[in-house]
Amino acid sequence: MKKWRCTVCGYIHDGPEPPEICPVCGAPASAFEEVKEAAEAPKASANATASTTEATPTELPKGDAKAGIYAMSYGMFVVASKNGDRFNAQAANTVFQLTSEPVRLALGINKQNLTHDFIAASKVLTVTVLGKGNMKDIKRFGFQSGRNADKFAGLHYPLSPNVGCPVIPDGVAYLECKVVSQTDAGTHTLFVADVVGGGALRGQEPITYAYYRQNRAQQEAFVDDIDWNNVVAALNLEYGAQKRYEYQLAGTANPALCAVLDGIKRTEADHVESALDYLTERLQQKLGAGAPKAEGFLRSLLDMKLNLEFEETARATYSQFAKEASDRGLAKLFAEQARSEMGHVNIFKELVSSLEKGEYPALFFCPVCGWELDFGVSPSGGSEKTCPKCGAKFSLTLSGGSWTLTSVS
Repeated sequence: MKKWRCTVCGYIHDGPEPPEICPVCGAPASAFEEVKEAAEAPKASANATASTTEATPTELPKGDAKAGIYAMSYGMFVVASKNGDRFNAQAANTVFQLTSEPVRLALGINKQNLTHDFIAASKVLTVTVLGKGNMKDIKRFGFQSGRNADKFAGLHYPLSPNVGCPVIPDGVAYLECKVVSQTDAGTHTLFVADVVGGGALRGQEPITYAYYRQNRAQQEAFVDDIDWNNVVAALNLEYGAQKRYEYQLAGTANPALCAVLDGIKRTEADHVESALDYLTERLQQKLGAGAPKAEGFLRSLLDMKLNLEFEETARATYSQFAKEASDRGLAKLFAEQARSEMGHVNIFKELVSSLEKGEYPALFFCPVCGWELDFGVSPSGGSEKTCPKCGAKFSLTLSGGSWTLTSVS
């Protein structure tokens, strides 16, 4: 049985292949390396001539090219073609520019796909470049076969003016192509095509295959909502700005600077409230009839969802920093931070799950000694609990949708 070590946190996995995601720090499979038995170093010859410069040989990792493949940058596209009056399309990442004069592309298309047959028959195709908000299109055109389903059913789409193939209307941009040659590449055919038209569709940044892998498990209602994600990003900036000015106020003695910082901090607080009001309203719309009814539940669910997303981003960021660090001590620090954030992710996942079910977890830490006081997910007002560490007694009160802890004498 092979052993695989996570290069981010050191977790060891037993199996023929590395896990898709590290269960400790969340690093992808590409971050694992196979653990090899250390080979005995060859003994130096007695006749060897000593060198005045000590050379340190570099041993390259062996046995798994996936890490190198995953490190390559890919875009995400929908490739569409036609056969007579029929259309089909598929999600693809192997689309790239070959030459600029003439403008020419290469596309790797699996021979088993219906889109392959349509391209081979008609020699024309369109490429829609995907961006944020197109995760649903990746699933529509990549998670089912055109041999079994009409992938365009229910989708309003235009046909390109020069080759008459479908274009995904909410993509980033599109290209029209005519095939000039094709090469057998084993399981795939490499089509080479001249670009004969195209244009911009909307002002989004194109996504990458890495973005798709990172976000594919998220709910479409959130991952494809560009406004939601942009407001969340803005909110995180405003949260950070508030804390920045708060720290600076605590360390500044100059009254004039304090007045400026305090004024800006209050402005940032207004921005935070505006963003939270918008997100609360959007969350209500997304959940519809399934939205929590009790006062304060919806805001609590929003807060926990935002915390979960923030901690997942922090975990992924620290994992990447650990891989990039040239200083081993710094790499270890970032790996420890990634593990800590993974623990926070798991906590917020449980809280979000409970709130979505209409349960309201009541978890506190004893204000006397700091020990955990867990009243469960659906406690009733007036529930009492004695701290198992210091013996202090507390009761619960539900006010404004929030649990509060009251000391019982």
